[in-house]
Amino acid sequence: MKRGENMLSVHPYEPFVPQGATRLIIGTIPPYRFCIEPQALRDGDVDFYYGSRNNAFWRLIEQATGEVFDYANTQTAIEQRKVFLAKRGIGITDVIKSCVHQDGKSDDISLREIEPKPIRQLLAEHPTIGTLIYTGRSSQNNSVMFLMNHHSVDNGRHRNSVNGLAEKSVTIGGKTYHVILLYSPSPNALRGIDPETRLEQYKAVFVDQ
Repeated sequence: MKRGENMLSVHPYEPFVPQGATRLIIGTIPPYRFCIEPQALRDGDVDFYYGSRNNAFWRLIEQATGEVFDYANTQTAIEQRKVFLAKRGIGITDVIKSCVHQDGKSDDISLREIEPKPIRQLLAEHPTIGTLIYTGRSSQNNSVMFLMNHHSVDNGRHRNSVNGLAEKSVTIGGKTYHVILLYSPSPNALRGIDPETRLEQYKAVFVDQ
């Protein structure tokens, strides 16, 4: 069996939720190389959420807000991202605690044997959170569908969509949350999406917030 083929991946990070956070970014799980012990990080990876050098999340944040981040496997790079989130009252987590990255692949449809994180409990522990920001919106096993299927999330009404930014509301544990669905920043998901539309989404969500 090749390394990474049908082996268990364990999420490497605890949720990062600053005190008084009002928004929570929700993804799926980092790539396989982040989830094994020891990790197999590459040059340009950051040991934090969306830290893969192939993931566009933090570069989109840079373009949208003017922030500058390091892209290296250092504590400084991690702290830069935490400071950014804390200043804006934003938490970050994923929905999967462990899974199998089938054949070592990182796309959501290749995830098997999924064990969820307790998102409902996390939200209950942080009652100031009122908005959930999902970084994926495909119809197959992504963070949105996974959360709905495994955490008893009720669909709310769809709101207007601007620059492809879909918004809706969901109810979790009796509380209704505003939900924002961003295009996924993964390399496969970004193909065929106009870069300006993608950037406008991030400006709408992260600038002056």
